[in-house]
Amino acid sequence: MVVKDRDRREEEQELDRRIDLINVVFGAALGGYIGDVLGAAHMSAHRGFLLALALVILVCLLVAIRNLIHLWQGTHHGSWVLPMVVVVGGLAFFFAIRGDTYLDLSSLIPVVTGWAAAFAVVLSSHIFMLRKYRND
Repeated sequence: MVVKDRDRREEEQELDRRIDLINVVFGAALGGYIGDVLGAAHMSAHRGFLLALALVILVCLLVAIRNLIHLWQGTHHGSWVLPMVVVVGGLAFFFAIRGDTYLDLSSLIPVVTGWAAAFAVVLSSHIFMLRKYRND
Protein backbone atom coordinates (compact mmCIF):
# COMPACT_ATOMS: atom_id res chain seq x y z
CA MET A 1 0.00 0.00 0.00
CA VAL A 2 1.38 3.39 -0.99
CA VAL A 3 1.06 6.08 1.66
CA LYS A 4 0.26 9.50 0.22
CA ASP A 5 2.40 12.48 1.20
CA ARG A 6 -0.66 14.15 2.73
CA ASP A 7 -1.37 11.09 4.90
CA ARG A 8 2.27 11.01 5.98
CA ARG A 9 2.20 14.71 6.94
CA GLU A 10 -1.01 14.21 8.91
CA GLU A 11 0.51 11.21 10.67
CA GLU A 12 3.63 13.22 11.50
CA GLN A 13 1.58 16.12 12.88
CA GLU A 14 -0.59 13.83 15.00
CA LEU A 15 2.44 12.04 16.41
CA ASP A 16 4.06 15.41 17.19
CA ARG A 17 0.93 16.59 19.01
CA ARG A 18 0.88 13.46 21.16
CA ILE A 19 4.58 13.69 21.98
CA ASP A 20 4.21 17.41 22.79
CA LEU A 21 1.37 16.67 25.20
CA ILE A 22 3.50 14.19 27.13
CA ASN A 23 6.49 16.54 27.12
CA VAL A 24 4.42 19.46 28.43
CA VAL A 25 3.28 17.39 31.39
CA PHE A 26 6.85 16.20 31.93
CA GLY A 27 8.03 19.83 31.76
CA ALA A 28 5.60 20.81 34.50
CA ALA A 29 6.89 18.05 36.76
CA LEU A 30 10.46 18.98 35.89
CA GLY A 31 9.70 22.60 36.81
CA GLY A 32 8.61 21.42 40.25
CA TYR A 33 11.86 19.48 40.63
CA ILE A 34 13.93 22.51 39.61
CA GLY A 35 12.07 24.67 42.11
CA ASP A 36 12.78 22.11 44.79
CA VAL A 37 16.48 22.01 43.87
CA LEU A 38 16.78 25.79 43.80
CA GLY A 39 15.03 26.18 47.13
CA ALA A 40 16.96 23.46 48.91
CA ALA A 41 20.38 25.07 49.13
CA HIS A 42 22.62 27.87 47.93
CA MET A 43 23.51 27.42 44.28
CA SER A 44 27.17 27.80 43.42
CA ALA A 45 28.28 28.75 39.92
CA HIS A 46 29.42 25.16 39.30
CA ARG A 47 26.09 23.65 40.31
CA GLY A 48 24.16 26.31 38.38
CA PHE A 49 26.18 25.43 35.29
CA LEU A 50 25.57 21.73 35.89
CA LEU A 51 21.81 22.28 36.24
CA ALA A 52 21.71 24.40 33.05
CA LEU A 53 23.75 21.80 31.18
CA ALA A 54 21.44 19.04 32.43
CA LEU A 55 18.39 20.94 31.13
CA VAL A 56 20.01 21.51 27.72
CA ILE A 57 20.96 17.85 27.46
CA LEU A 58 17.44 16.84 28.52
CA VAL A 59 15.93 18.95 25.74
CA CYS A 60 18.36 17.41 23.25
CA LEU A 61 17.36 13.95 24.49
CA LEU A 62 13.66 14.67 23.98
CA VAL A 63 14.27 15.98 20.45
CA ALA A 64 16.49 13.01 19.61
CA ILE A 65 13.86 10.57 20.88
CA ARG A 66 11.23 12.34 18.77
CA ASN A 67 13.49 12.10 15.70
CA LEU A 68 14.17 8.41 16.30
CA ILE A 69 10.43 7.73 16.53
CA HIS A 70 9.80 9.61 13.29
CA LEU A 71 12.60 7.69 11.57
CA TRP A 72 11.20 4.43 12.90
CA GLN A 73 7.67 5.30 11.74
CA GLY A 74 8.92 6.49 8.35
CA THR A 75 7.53 10.02 8.69
CA HIS A 76 11.06 11.49 8.41
CA HIS A 77 13.99 10.39 6.31
CA GLY A 78 17.61 10.55 7.32
CA SER A 79 20.21 8.91 9.46
CA TRP A 80 19.47 7.50 12.89
CA VAL A 81 23.13 7.78 13.96
CA LEU A 82 23.16 11.36 15.28
CA PRO A 83 19.95 11.04 17.34
CA MET A 84 21.22 7.74 18.76
CA VAL A 85 24.57 9.34 19.66
CA VAL A 86 22.68 12.15 21.44
CA VAL A 87 20.57 9.62 23.37
CA VAL A 88 23.57 7.53 24.41
CA GLY A 89 25.63 10.63 25.28
CA GLY A 90 22.77 12.15 27.27
CA LEU A 91 22.19 8.96 29.22
CA ALA A 92 25.93 8.74 29.91
CA PHE A 93 25.89 12.33 31.20
CA PHE A 94 23.03 11.66 33.60
CA PHE A 95 24.72 8.44 34.72
CA ALA A 96 27.92 10.41 35.39
CA ILE A 97 26.21 13.10 37.54
CA ARG A 98 23.98 10.70 39.46
CA GLY A 99 26.15 10.98 42.58
CA ASP A 100 25.73 14.77 42.88
CA THR A 101 23.82 15.18 46.13
CA TYR A 102 22.77 18.72 45.24
CA LEU A 103 20.82 17.72 42.14
CA ASP A 104 19.58 14.48 43.78
CA LEU A 105 18.53 12.69 40.62
CA SER A 106 16.86 9.96 42.66
CA SER A 107 13.94 12.33 43.24
CA LEU A 108 13.48 12.47 39.47
CA ILE A 109 12.90 8.70 39.22
CA PRO A 110 9.10 8.93 39.69
CA VAL A 111 8.90 11.79 37.18
CA VAL A 112 10.93 9.95 34.54
CA THR A 113 9.07 6.69 35.19
CA GLY A 114 5.73 8.43 34.77
CA TRP A 115 6.95 10.14 31.59
CA ALA A 116 8.21 6.85 30.14
CA ALA A 117 4.95 5.06 30.97
CA ALA A 118 2.80 7.82 29.49
CA PHE A 119 5.07 8.02 26.46
CA ALA A 120 4.81 4.26 25.91
CA VAL A 121 1.01 4.33 26.18
CA VAL A 122 0.63 7.29 23.81
CA LEU A 123 3.10 5.91 21.28
CA SER A 124 1.62 2.41 21.32
CA SER A 125 -1.93 3.78 20.94
CA HIS A 126 -0.76 5.90 18.03
CA ILE A 127 0.83 2.89 16.35
CA PHE A 128 -2.23 0.74 17.04
CA MET A 129 -4.63 3.32 15.61
CA LEU A 130 -2.34 3.93 12.63
CA ARG A 131 -2.28 0.22 11.79
CA LYS A 132 -6.04 0.05 12.08
CA TYR A 133 -6.39 3.14 9.89
CA ARG A 134 -4.07 1.70 7.23
CA ASN A 135 -5.89 -1.64 7.23
CA ASP A 136 -9.33 -0.02 6.73
